[in-house]
Amino acid sequence: MSASGINGMLSMGIGALFASQASIQTTGSNIANVNTAGYVRRAVRLEEKLSIDSNPGQIGQGVDATEVYRYFNKFVESAYLARYSSQRRYEEEYDLATNVETLFNESNVDGLAASIERMFASWNDLAKQPDSSAARSALMENMKSFTSSVRATDGSLVAIQDQMDQMIKEQVDHANLLIKQIAELNGEITAHSLAGRNNPNATLDERDQKVRELSGILNLHVDDKGPGGYYVTTGNGMLLVQDNIPFSLEMHGPQVAKSLTSTSTYGGTMGFSGKDGVEYHVEIVQPGTVDTTGAATVDSAGVVVPAGVATYKLSLDGGKTWVIDESTGKPKEFCATDRANSARVKELDLYFTDTGSSLTKGDAFTITPKSDVFWVSPTVGPIDISTQIMQDGTDNGMRMTGGSLAGFLEFRDYKIGEYRNRLKGFTESMAWEMNRIHSQGTGMEKMSLVLGDYKVDRVDVPLGSRSSGSPFFDRLQEGNVTFGIYDSTSGANVIPYPGISAFSPTNFDPKQHSLTDVADAITAGPAGAYMTATVVDGRLQLDAKPGFTFSVTADTSGLAAALGINTILSGETPSEFGVNQTVVGNINFLNTARTNGVGEGNNGDNQIAREIAALANKNVFVGSAESVKVKQSLPEYYAGIMAKVGADTATLKFISATERAMASDLNEKREAISGVNLDEEMSSLIKFQASYKAAAKLITTSDQMLQTLLGLKQ
Repeated sequence: MSASGINGMLSMGIGALFASQASIQTTGSNIANVNTAGYVRRAVRLEEKLSIDSNPGQIGQGVDATEVYRYFNKFVESAYLARYSSQRRYEEEYDLATNVETLFNESNVDGLAASIERMFASWNDLAKQPDSSAARSALMENMKSFTSSVRATDGSLVAIQDQMDQMIKEQVDHANLLIKQIAELNGEITAHSLAGRNNPNATLDERDQKVRELSGILNLHVDDKGPGGYYVTTGNGMLLVQDNIPFSLEMHGPQVAKSLTSTSTYGGTMGFSGKDGVEYHVEIVQPGTVDTTGAATVDSAGVVVPAGVATYKLSLDGGKTWVIDESTGKPKEFCATDRANSARVKELDLYFTDTGSSLTKGDAFTITPKSDVFWVSPTVGPIDISTQIMQDGTDNGMRMTGGSLAGFLEFRDYKIGEYRNRLKGFTESMAWEMNRIHSQGTGMEKMSLVLGDYKVDRVDVPLGSRSSGSPFFDRLQEGNVTFGIYDSTSGANVIPYPGISAFSPTNFDPKQHSLTDVADAITAGPAGAYMTATVVDGRLQLDAKPGFTFSVTADTSGLAAALGINTILSGETPSEFGVNQTVVGNINFLNTARTNGVGEGNNGDNQIAREIAALANKNVFVGSAESVKVKQSLPEYYAGIMAKVGADTATLKFISATERAMASDLNEKREAISGVNLDEEMSSLIKFQASYKAAAKLITTSDQMLQTLLGLKQ
């Protein structure tokens, strides 16, 4: 063998030595980082050197340690990121649900349900002894306890929503930090990468770890085309990272976005006041102008739209489905009004800002009455990517569907939003039903001055109009209100049955008569000789003239209950729910009796008290103005809210456990590929140690051969 051949063997041995050494060092790194989070198992890629043509044939030249690579499977990683994102969403929702469930769980402590039961029991007790001061006092305390429980429950739900706003903001800030760090790491990876030769494995591990962390905040997709071509997008394709360029998320408050048709000349937008947890998508149905009179009140009541006034339909899921008019089965239409005549639609007062130009069919507006998460780029945006639940319960795939952000947003807007909406429907119906009965009764004392509890925003538009701002605009009916007038000294009725008509000779019509009309009709009618009716800050005030008192004897229109005259409950929302302060100040104004045929109220009469007590078991229509009303008893309806919370919690617990199990399975597969197994590493260490010894032996053998060859000269 030639000297060059022996030198080749020495070179081969040195190469093998270095390759074994690199493998041992890499194995040692694996062993040392067995407990390091995010560390991916590594190995040395060994390649045979080019063989050379020789005699007796091609002879190999040994091995090259070309690169240190990671055991990493992109497909398994991608599947894990998607499942982990879903896991985090439902874990967060379940944790929040358990907190809400404690508000409604009455297995160990008395809550609102028990308070409702005690309240109705007190009405029943009062019906047994209507002239008892003790029974009246007990009822008053239970009424205050009941309304206080409603306010406390709603307040707790609001507190959770406010807390979630802060949590969402923190998650957005953390996501932006991760996005920036990933982009910076991409720059480092590109700078230190040499295809097939040098891989910045530690930096790659760090990037993957941050991507996993980001996937726990929102669902995302990774497109890895190698150094210089690494992209992270949201689930619906919005760029978060474009190699070393970061994009960002922002949290914006309530706003309106418009999308006008190409032929539209409308120069304004939509405005709103109020707050809700869902988006309102408005689309113009009938082209026309914006109403500035307040007379346009198209709704299920069948009010005719003034000629030339535009109408719109409403969707709560981005236009996939529309709010339906139950009487026709078709999309419900609302009139376009200006700010002065803003119409209450669901939870918002809506209006159009430009009254000088016309709206075109197809013009659309999206109202976001809450704080949402938006995607921002230098050239486009902001674009709302907050979680949106369609009316059929599915996710809007064009929005966030995973991660803690999706969980927070869905629970804040849809879960708690629904609970609060149902609670509002309960309190609104409770107030209406109880006040409807109570307002037509009389207590142990008659009234001399009363200011209505419920305010009307527009006193000059029909009370049945949305623009009036009456909280019970949709419950008013055509009918009449009659009063009993009494001598304040003797208590004798001074007007014979049937009392005094508020509208004489015609009835009150919610489609035609405003609050001002009501006040004028009472003052101008037969009642005006004994009492005056005025409008004070949007409320009806009735004031008996000296020497007289009055009561409401009958009301077929619902006016007394809608305006808060002679009522027992007050407040338009759960947060305002309370007991009429006039009654709180004087329990003798608790109505138990109904005025008899000669206009008298007997203190021993219990008809009103019995009717209110009967509400505990009476089926009534329950729900808020824009919700689908159901017919059942009020306690049953509240029990349904409790059942809904419990069912949601149980469902989220199941989904959370399922998603966790599936994510865990994928993580195990990922760990089987990328994780460090000490048994395998110890086996590799022994193998590479033996290789190292063999390579060293090859070198010593080659050296001995060379010495032998050199010794031939002596």
